[in-house]
Amino acid sequence: MKPVRRPRFLPFILTGAVIGFVVGAAIADFGWLEDTSSALAQNQYSPTAAIGYLGLLGAGLFALLAAVVALLVERSSRRS
Repeated sequence: MKPVRRPRFLPFILTGAVIGFVVGAAIADFGWLEDTSSALAQNQYSPTAAIGYLGLLGAGLFALLAAVVALLVERSSRRS
């Protein structure tokens, strides 16, 4: 029986962060969460600031999610 390879955590986390940044930047760029119906819509961030903020938020969230997935994969590989 072959031993099961354990995941390397850094590539998991970096891949999650890159995917999260792309998702966050896409949400900001395409305006999927933009609120144009309220009076507060006039005080919006610039497009580059919105991409930066949501990109970094997405990167952090997806990196955390990727770390949890890597941990679950590592735990399941120990049992085998």
